[in-house]
Amino acid sequence: GDIQNYMCLIREAGRMGKVDRAIQLLRQAESKRNCSLDPAVYNCTMDVCVTNDRMDHARALLAEMSKTGVVNLITFNTLIKGYGAKGDFVGARSVLREMEDAGIEPDSASYNSLMGAMVSAGNLAQSLKVLDEMDSRSVPLDHYTVSIMMKAAKKARNPKDASKALAVLERANGVKVCEDEVVLNTVLDACIHRHDTQRLRWVVEEFSSSSMKPSVHTYGLLIKAFSTLKQLPRCWKVWKEMVQTREIVPSSITLSCMLDALICAREVNKGVALFKEWKGRVTLNTVMYSTLIKGFATVGEADRAMDIYRELRADGLQMNLVAYTSLIDAHARAGKMEQARKLFEQMEEEGCEPNVITFSAIVKGHCNVGDVDEAFSVFRSMLSRGLSADTVIFNTLLDGCVRHWHFELADQLLGDMATYGVIPSKFTLSIIVKMWGKRQEVDKAFEAVYSSLRDGHTCLDAQVGTCLISVCLHNNAVSRAIKVLEEMKTWRGCSGPDESSYSMLISGLARRGDCHRAVEVAWEACEAAAAPRSTMKALSEECLRALFTTLRRHGLAEDLGARLAAKLRTARMQVPKGIEVVEGETPSSSRTSRERHAAPVQSLTRPCSGGDGKLEPAWMKARRATGAAHCRVDSQA
Repeated sequence: GDIQNYMCLIREAGRMGKVDRAIQLLRQAESKRNCSLDPAVYNCTMDVCVTNDRMDHARALLAEMSKTGVVNLITFNTLIKGYGAKGDFVGARSVLREMEDAGIEPDSASYNSLMGAMVSAGNLAQSLKVLDEMDSRSVPLDHYTVSIMMKAAKKARNPKDASKALAVLERANGVKVCEDEVVLNTVLDACIHRHDTQRLRWVVEEFSSSSMKPSVHTYGLLIKAFSTLKQLPRCWKVWKEMVQTREIVPSSITLSCMLDALICAREVNKGVALFKEWKGRVTLNTVMYSTLIKGFATVGEADRAMDIYRELRADGLQMNLVAYTSLIDAHARAGKMEQARKLFEQMEEEGCEPNVITFSAIVKGHCNVGDVDEAFSVFRSMLSRGLSADTVIFNTLLDGCVRHWHFELADQLLGDMATYGVIPSKFTLSIIVKMWGKRQEVDKAFEAVYSSLRDGHTCLDAQVGTCLISVCLHNNAVSRAIKVLEEMKTWRGCSGPDESSYSMLISGLARRGDCHRAVEVAWEACEAAAAPRSTMKALSEECLRALFTTLRRHGLAEDLGARLAAKLRTARMQVPKGIEVVEGETPSSSRTSRERHAAPVQSLTRPCSGGDGKLEPAWMKARRATGAAHCRVDSQA
């Protein structure tokens, strides 16, 4: 009883910052026992010392404890925490060595304490080395390790460091992220922030199969996650579970997340309806209004954005930087540059300082209307205010230069990015690829992509691949376009081709009358869409219409067209309206009527190896051998 009382008094002294009083209480406890106390009492005093930045006292206490043999794992971990809080990582590492000398093995908490301090200090590279050290020593990675690395991934400026930090999710085999809501939140937050859709998809599927009952905050993160994955129906499912099944009133943040999901899906009117439904039950804020303004900016309705602005004013709320920037963006997107200029002046008059995003919106507006010179003038004005250029504004200018054929300016901008220390993004790369395509320099487009793969600075995505396919098609390099589709499946960080990649290639092949290869690619797209837990959307109607029209023109509608139509329906894709196909087998001149009708459909759609070693339907292989004369193969293929 006395020992517990002393420990309480020591902790209270620590909370008051009275380290000397804590040590005095320790001595009183020792004198009463006339011997060494339980290690917990010393560790309690040690914690008071390090918490109050009295490392000299902590060191003296460690020496004393070592002599009496009461040091343990907690003693050293507490000391590591103290050095970490000071940013003295050399001192923290020296404690690790002292532990080993004392015959005590550092545990997960030892390394987590050191890593956590390094991440808080922004020393991410060193924290990753500590993580590797844990692996090499077979120290298990736990929930705290994962949480720390997720924070590191968010803070990382270098995409490679972020990728290494996120990879802890695969390394921490024993950690179930859905068993701890705090860990789930940090993982969701990091994956959303880094736009790591592959891992994000895995996390939400883990959640879906778990029994967790999320808090309001977690519901908001789940909505953001599904929105990032472009899965609006699942955003609605989570929302309805929260407000209807569990009858939880959303917080302002969670409502904002759902509004943002609708806006990102271009469901602006539904966003407005949801906003009005909860108005009066949830505390409104400027963020919600700015989200709706952003939505109307996205769909090019500047007048309706102004209506939301007026409603915000009527409700007694103040415009902030985000709201003003969204409103300026709405007018810039609509080409109303004079009104955008007036709003810019108004925000400054109200003491709201524009940031890089505000300037980017104006720059983009000028680029959209083809006034690249004025866009650069605004950019220079921004720099003169001491604002630093970022990737977004460079991408905006670069895209404007490429779209309006100012290639020399584009070359200059790419050089300036390095000068300003701006790291190119995946979108930067896609613009560069488009630029080389317009300049009819296909090899340079490929080199830009391969260089990015070698450097590892940028994880490639389907958008980059789709741009590269487009460049190949527009420069009559059809075989290279097909090769890109295959290579995309091997790109680091890329989940492979998406519906846009497939649609682009199919449309290009169809335009050239390359029927069989177009159908092969469409067939593969169907297989990908029908795969378990696939998130791939349907092929575009424009793409499919072009393909079926080409098949009809080449006399293949009742053969390839019919089978493809059946495959599309199996993959839950719609055959374009107005396209008539007759499903079923088409007689082949090499088989009798009885043989044709006896052959089971399954045998015709059985996968078999194609000439390139990849799988293709058996019926397609047979048609390739006997019906190649029905279509024209591009001479550049």
